[in-house]
Amino acid sequence: MAFALRCAPSASYWSRVTAVVALLGVGCSDDSGGSSDAAAGSSSTAADGSTTAPVSTPDTATSTSGDDNADLLDESDDGTPSGECVVWGDDCASADQKCMPWSLLADRIPDETRCCPIVANPARENEACTVEEYDGSCRDDCEDGTMCIVDDLESLSGICRKFCNPAGGGLCDADDTCKPFFELLEAAPEIPLCMDKCDPLVQDCVQPGWLCLPDSPTVAGQSGFICVPPGPGTLNGPLTACGLANDCQEGLGCITADRLPECDFTTCCAAFCSLSEGNADCQTIHPDLECIDWMSPDPDWLDVGVCALAE
Repeated sequence: MAFALRCAPSASYWSRVTAVVALLGVGCSDDSGGSSDAAAGSSSTAADGSTTAPVSTPDTATSTSGDDNADLLDESDDGTPSGECVVWGDDCASADQKCMPWSLLADRIPDETRCCPIVANPARENEACTVEEYDGSCRDDCEDGTMCIVDDLESLSGICRKFCNPAGGGLCDADDTCKPFFELLEAAPEIPLCMDKCDPLVQDCVQPGWLCLPDSPTVAGQSGFICVPPGPGTLNGPLTACGLANDCQEGLGCITADRLPECDFTTCCAAFCSLSEGNADCQTIHPDLECIDWMSPDPDWLDVGVCALAE
């Protein structure tokens, strides 16, 4: 599956200035309760109101899995599991299967988790990979415990990334963050993955073209930053509209219109900036912009700001 970043509110100042990572083409809600989806068509409706194009999909493998992690399975409101396995639990009954997010449609939003086939001679974590049939089919060539994060929708190719337990357990390397995706969508299973940490001022992601963007908002402000693939299509520059955070060019985030001049959409792209270097870089974009503290609770990001209007 591929990544997109969803705009979402929180209780802090930067709740109005940020985007939360949520897998696979989920857009920001508009005032009518709908959402914009930069990655899909408009002929069906996803669980969060985003519109997606239905496609013809192949039959998917059926399987049975063990129940050792049954208490960890996500459940819907009526108490039924949203999947047959836990992605970090290695609880599929067959050794030649792995737990994966699966979607009926190629809408880049998982419907449930399933035990799916492991290919012979699979790619390892951080190696190049491909997805079969369509993005969301649950069939890729990554090893057990990993999935293919698609960054090229035409070739369905990407990079294998490892699943992790968001409650802890040390599954991620020290330079990674265990990031739960789809945590904002009640109808989708939560898919936690180990993602590379990065510096938004340097944009030091290893994978070519990947963007360094905030991982989630916190009550205190922003948390850390992780590398994610860019959104589909041409990326937008400063003060231009962004339905998703990775709609913006490298070095930019997606923040709400009330913090920007001349933004004619709900959210627009804004540049990250160094607090120690002052307002000069921001004011080359627009004279009213200042380098505003990002307010990350992580001491590594005390110098990170974003070019925005002063409150």
